[in-house]
Amino acid sequence: MSLLQGKSRAKTGRRVIIDLQKAERAFKDGHLKEVEQLCGEVLEERPDSCQACLLMAELRFRQARFEEVESWIARARTIEPGNPRGLNLLGRMLLRDGDLAGAEAAFREATEGDREYSDAWANLGHVLFQGERRVDAEQCFHRAIQHDREHGLANLSLGKMFFAQRRPDLAVPYLQTGIQRELSHREGQVTLALALFELGRLDEAITAYRRLVAAGDEDPEVYCGLAMSLEAMRDLELALAGYEVALELDPAHARAAAGLAGVLIALGHAPQALEFIAPRAARGDAAPCLHVAYARALQAVGRPAEALLHLADLVKRPAPARELAPAHRLLGELLDARGEHDRAFAQHRRANRLRPARYEPAANEALVTRLIEVFDRELLDSLPRGSNSEVPVFVVGLPCAGQASVGAMIGAHRRGAHAGALPHIDLGAGRTSRYNNVGLAYPECIRLLRERELRELSAAYLARLFVADESARRIVDSMWLNCLHIGLIELMFPRARIIHCVRDPMDAGLGCHFRTFSGLPAPFSGAFEDFGRFHADHLRLMAHWRETTRLSMLEVDYGALAADREAQGRRIIEFLGLEWDPSVASAAASAPVEGEDAACEGRDGWHRDYAAHLGALRQSLDVAGPAPPGG
Repeated sequence: MSLLQGKSRAKTGRRVIIDLQKAERAFKDGHLKEVEQLCGEVLEERPDSCQACLLMAELRFRQARFEEVESWIARARTIEPGNPRGLNLLGRMLLRDGDLAGAEAAFREATEGDREYSDAWANLGHVLFQGERRVDAEQCFHRAIQHDREHGLANLSLGKMFFAQRRPDLAVPYLQTGIQRELSHREGQVTLALALFELGRLDEAITAYRRLVAAGDEDPEVYCGLAMSLEAMRDLELALAGYEVALELDPAHARAAAGLAGVLIALGHAPQALEFIAPRAARGDAAPCLHVAYARALQAVGRPAEALLHLADLVKRPAPARELAPAHRLLGELLDARGEHDRAFAQHRRANRLRPARYEPAANEALVTRLIEVFDRELLDSLPRGSNSEVPVFVVGLPCAGQASVGAMIGAHRRGAHAGALPHIDLGAGRTSRYNNVGLAYPECIRLLRERELRELSAAYLARLFVADESARRIVDSMWLNCLHIGLIELMFPRARIIHCVRDPMDAGLGCHFRTFSGLPAPFSGAFEDFGRFHADHLRLMAHWRETTRLSMLEVDYGALAADREAQGRRIIEFLGLEWDPSVASAAASAPVEGEDAACEGRDGWHRDYAAHLGALRQSLDVAGPAPPGG
């Protein structure tokens, strides 16, 4: 009887295989106690089970019981010395001990034993990456993904590599794929948020940062990054809270302090900003961003001479080039206001050289051509519409063509409001590609938009727009970049109004050179050599919109606006379907403009003050010539 019972308890070969399969699944699902129990039962019956030994080794590795890992690997290798899984585990242990050469050899042997072993290829790539052998590492990561498209380590490593190479557009898809497999991979989440911010995909960056916050992350860099993203989205109150949390976690966090001061200025609290930032900038080891924030606060409270002196001292100090670029930019603005044009130009030129923006003229030209080809009248007539709201007013045009001035004038009307330059339409354009499952990007994916999706886009935009003033009948979005999306705006808001600001291209080109194009989804460099093609592309696209769109459109010339602001104000208010408001007349007399647009929109014909420096700009416009009609 006992013999029969013994035989019934003994596991058959098929039962051992099933238990090992269960153990593998339990390990993948994180049920570690079940793994240990199942492997123990298998090894009791089959002490020579290499798979069970390796599972125990991986279990102990996850539990950080590394002495036991070594013993289990050794036991497995006595059974199967060339087992790829055992070699991969051996490589991980050697890598942990800092033996890169030994780890590389083990991982290579593992890949030779199994050419489709994704983990071994990814680990080999990781070792090569640590050894600065980037090209070979990239090939290994691609080999891992070839055999496992969603491999966590390989995708995350490639994303990290591309981000380090300042190629966030290539980094993001790999990071997103890797995080789907490695949900708790903090470094990947942080890198993804940074890459999305650099690409101007601000809503997605905010989501990525909020995931980290929801997971309990207490890194001040995370809260500072979240605040910067919210600030770029013009959610200033929330941005202020984000900077405050970052400073609670690290009171010495320089970027958070500088950001908080900047938000206070934007909210109209310049004296409080100055009081907050002054003691921080006074410290001997203060970061350049704190000095720039202090200078901006001085400028905002009407003490530009002190701001200039402070920055003039700062730029003489040794510091990383990118950190000094904002100081040179603000110095140029302050010197321009004093009429010291040669010195102002030198400072802006220095800022552009220290921190050049990404811009590809050929890519911009191709985008404009695609927009013209996709958004024809036949397509627009065939598609549904989003919202019937008449509230949105989009003030578009070349950068520095007067959008901020027009927005300020409309915002002075008792029934008007100015929401600022919002990135939301461009972000909405980027989201349209998610509404199809055939891989079409914007603008080609527009052909597949349905009414429900357009209503969703419109409602999300209106929710942000009404933050400016829920009771306003007309609210201005003065983002110049919206000139790319007039076709989409017609689909979202067929009763919206467009105001196209035009300006002497020499003035606009100089304004672009003096302006910071950071954080925008499609930044323009401001380089004189690029401006002619940029200007020609803009004229070509606007000619297409004038011929194609059914939206009401008014053209406002900056020269006419500067010559008679009240007359142009009356013309604009009439176009908006509002009664004349005397408060617009008083606002129109000066049309106060704040921020980086202040220097760009300070006066008409300002390029004449810089005539001696604008040869490259004139040549760029001459070479580009007039924009060809149509596409």
